[in-house]
Amino acid sequence: MTFEQFLLLAGAHLLAVASPGPDFAVVSRHAIAFGRRCALWVALGVGSGILVHMAYTWAGVALLLKTYHWLEVAFSVVAALYLLWMAKGALMSSKGMTLDREGGLAPGPSAAFRRGFLTNALNPKATLFFLALFGSVLDASPQGMQMLMVSGYLALATALWFVLLGWLLTAGPLGRFLADKGYWIDRVLGVFLLLLAGRLIYGLFW
Repeated sequence: MTFEQFLLLAGAHLLAVASPGPDFAVVSRHAIAFGRRCALWVALGVGSGILVHMAYTWAGVALLLKTYHWLEVAFSVVAALYLLWMAKGALMSSKGMTLDREGGLAPGPSAAFRRGFLTNALNPKATLFFLALFGSVLDASPQGMQMLMVSGYLALATALWFVLLGWLLTAGPLGRFLADKGYWIDRVLGVFLLLLAGRLIYGLFW
C-alpha cells in the first residue's frame, strides 16, 4: 500500500463515519441521555466494531455476503431487528431526560461498550463499504503487519471521532440545551433508527 492509497482510504473512511448513520445515532443518544462517560464507552465499542468488518474483509466473508444473497438477507434482518430494538427504547424516552444517570438506569461501561460494538458490527452495509473501498483504492489486499496497522488505524480513527462527538454533545450551552430538550432529540433519533432499519430491509427486496 502506497502513502497516496492510505490517504485515499483514510479520507473516504472519515467521510463515511462523519455521515449520519446507526453509529452516529447510538453515540448521540447515549451522550444526551447519560452523559460524556457513557458516550465514551459507546464510542470505543463502535471503534472496536470496525475490527469485525476488517476481519470479514480480509477473510473474504464480505465477498460471500455479496455473492450469496440469502446470507446478506439473513445478516441484514438481524441488523434491522437490533436497530428496531434500539429505536423502541429511544421512542419511549421519558420527559425530563438529563445528562446524568436516570435513576440508576444508565448502562455500565461494559453494557455501553457492547451497545456500540453491536451497532457497528451488525451493520452489513459497513462490511460491504469496506469491501468496495479496498477494492477501488488498493491494487492488492494488505498483508501481515500492514493489514494490522490499517485495521488499527481505522478502528482508532472511528473511536476518536465518536468520542469527539460525545464530548461536543455534552459541552457548555449545547450540552445544557440537550439536557433540557434531550428527550425530543432522543425521539427524533428513534424515528431515524426506524428509517435505517426500514432502509436495510427495503434495499434487499427492491
